Amino acid sequence: MPQKTMNIISLIAVIVLSCSSDDDAIRVKEPEGELLILPLGDSRVEGARPFFESYRYELWKNLLENNFDVDFTGPETDPASYPVFMEQTFDNDHAGIGGDTTSDVLARLDEALTSSSVAPDVVLLGIGGNDLLGGVPVTTIIANINDIIDKIQTENERTIILLEQIAPGRSDINTPELLNSFSQFNAEILETATNQNNNSSTVIAVDMSSNWGDQFMADEVHYNEQGAKEVADRYFTALDALLDP
Repeated sequence: MPQKTMNIISLIAVIVLSCSSDDDAIRVKEPEGELLILPLGDSRVEGARPFFESYRYELWKNLLENNFDVDFTGPETDPASYPVFMEQTFDNDHAGIGGDTTSDVLARLDEALTSSSVAPDVVLLGIGGNDLLGGVPVTTIIANINDIIDKIQTENERTIILLEQIAPGRSDINTPELLNSFSQFNAEILETATNQNNNSSTVIAVDMSSNWGDQFMADEVHYNEQGAKEVADRYFTALDALLDP
């Protein structure tokens, strides 16, 4: 079967996508060449096998078995061991660093965006959890995320940016105040996606928060294998919704 790629040229409408449905998703034509994807964020992006998992491996598998032509990029390289899949070795490049806040990502964004010879076509941005756990005001976090998006779009005006409405931590750390902060943050992420979307660069909010539970957690804040698979599947639904049928 021919490999699939994503068109970053002929986007025609504003879209905010919930992973629960792709009824309103844009379907676009296929360009030539592989799709360069930058997974960007904190320890949930980085992973730390065998203690907890990143979504990246499961997403990579989803993409391969659905004939996407992709290349993960980033200045970091995952040192963990992963099984060969479809006779291919896991593409373990990424830009996730444990403990990072939105300010940290903003400070190192130039390095992440220039880690390949060309700017990424797609950025998967999962960030904000460490800010929330540290008591940073939601307004400050969202302002930083807007600055991150602005910088990404300056580097490549046609970049597709998927913003995580992030999953909460395990239930035993979720105070009412913290849950309220997560809820406020995720609502603001949805609004940010709407405001930052434009005719060149599609910005989509991907819901990782709804229908989330302790069965997905390896510890207080990180994914186990089941959680990593869940996040990967939601990302894949968002990416697949942008393909020509």
